[in-house]
This record gives sequence, C-alpha cells and structure tokens, in this order.
Amino acid sequence: MSSPLDPAIWQQAVAGYWTHLTTQQENQGGLSGIKDTGNRAAVTGGKQMDLMQAVVADLWMSDPEIHLEVRTTGHNDLPTYFRPSKNWDLVVLYRGALIAAMEFKSQRGPSFGNNFNNRTEEALGLAADSQMAVERGLFGILKPWFGFIMLVERAVGSTRPVRVPPNMPFPADPIFHGKSYIGRYRIFFERMIAEGNYDAVALLTAEANSGEYQEPSPVLSMANLEAAIKARIAYIKALPHDQFDAMVER
Repeated sequence: MSSPLDPAIWQQAVAGYWTHLTTQQENQGGLSGIKDTGNRAAVTGGKQMDLMQAVVADLWMSDPEIHLEVRTTGHNDLPTYFRPSKNWDLVVLYRGALIAAMEFKSQRGPSFGNNFNNRTEEALGLAADSQMAVERGLFGILKPWFGFIMLVERAVGSTRPVRVPPNMPFPADPIFHGKSYIGRYRIFFERMIAEGNYDAVALLTAEANSGEYQEPSPVLSMANLEAAIKARIAYIKALPHDQFDAMVER
C-alpha cells in the first residue's frame, strides 16, 4: 500500500474543524431564534469533525484490491453489552461483517477540566461496553478493530500544569503530577492502547483557527494510526473467503 499521507492533508482536516465550528456558531438557532451561549453553539451541530472523518474513510478505501464499505453518516449503530447499541462515527464492513469502528472527538476551551473528564469517561465507557460485546460473541469470532481520534485545542488552559487533588485517602499515581490536560490525554490514551481497549488512537493538538497540529506522543500519531489501518486491511485481505465467513458467523 502507499506511503503515509502528506501531513498537509491532515492539516487541512484540522483547519476544517475550526471552519465548521465558526459556521455552526453563526448558523445555530437560525430557525428557532435560540442560540446556545458561549462556545457551546459551535459544538452542538455535530459536523466539526466531518472532514477528518472523510480523510480517514478514504484511507480505509485506498486499497483497490479489496472493497470495504465505509459508513460515516446516518445511523451506524453497533451492539454493546451494557446498553442495546452505540452509534459510532465511522464503521467499516466487509462481506456483511464488522471490520472496524472509529470514534472522532474534540475539545476546545475554555472549560478544559469538565470536558476532559467527560471525554475520557466517554472513551473509557465506550471501550468497556464494546470489549464486553466482543467477549460475549456479539460480533462473531473475528474481533472488530476499534479506533479513536481526539483533537484538543492547544491553549493556556490545556498546556499549563494541573493540580492533582490534595489529601486524598490514597495518593494519585505520580505520573499525573505536573501534567497539563494535554499531558493527561496522552497518558490516558497511551494506557488505553497498552491495555488493549483500543487498537489505535490518534491524539492531535492545534491552536484555535490553525491547521498546524502537534502530536504529543509517537504512539498516538497519525502515522501510527495510518499504519494500523493498513495492517488491518492487509489482514482482512489475506483471509480466504471461506475462512473469513466462518469467523464472522453469529
């Protein structure tokens, strides 16, 4: 398969995130006359990661030797264990079976503390719910590939050290001392990968209205995500159809 994508493609996708936020904030409430306050109006529209999703979808469909069905719009509901289902941002299907599912999330300021807790709890809960569904055989023998992309605004509030709560009955893991919210995201997603909760994660940070992004961790880089996606495609291609079909019977 091809070499890694030109970083300029990812830069354009990141820049598109900010453009969508601005558009949503300007248009939100156009029919009802009611607008959310502050930056909430920019994130309730749900379209800000569309360009990033489109680039990733193209990556999944980049191998001409295999036809993968990629869905990024509508209802992409998949079974979970503790709930009936979860609507993923992107799902990949082949011969009627689930090959991969991905979630795309973002965080901008100024409320980094509350939103950090919300985003990590969402990612952790999704992983636990989906992994239990895998263990209970809801997807057949073939284990789906789970991915996550997180884009965080790089600002004073996300880059300065955050105090760990004092006087807890048991001390916090020392690794968190002196870390910013971006640093906490790095630790969180590196550990999620190490524990097998996700197969690949990309963590990007960018200043507001800029497509220039940074990658806090090589383990969470776009190049690593691309390589993991290509490896997944190569694995599916290598399976004979009869073996593949036997693995996905439910």
